[in-house]
Amino acid sequence: VGGVEIELIAIATGGRIVPRFEELTAAKLGKAGRVREVCFGTTKDKMVFIENCANSKAVTIFVRGGNKIIVEEAKRSIHD
Repeated sequence: VGGVEIELIAIATGGRIVPRFEELTAAKLGKAGRVREVCFGTTKDKMVFIENCANSKAVTIFVRGGNKIIVEEAKRSIHD
């Protein structure tokens, strides 16, 4: 995890980004109700779920389908 993703995690959990492990303190840690890594499908794609964050105002919708056309149609339906 890096870049924009780590910034969003820090905002959602109320944590602070620290460049070095030595600079980590309890005051800089964020809070989440549950953090878990889940594997999907036969390719073992992995996603990290960070749940029950105090400052979270977003959701992720994970779309899978039998082929690219099905996935694109599902994405269009979500936007409508």
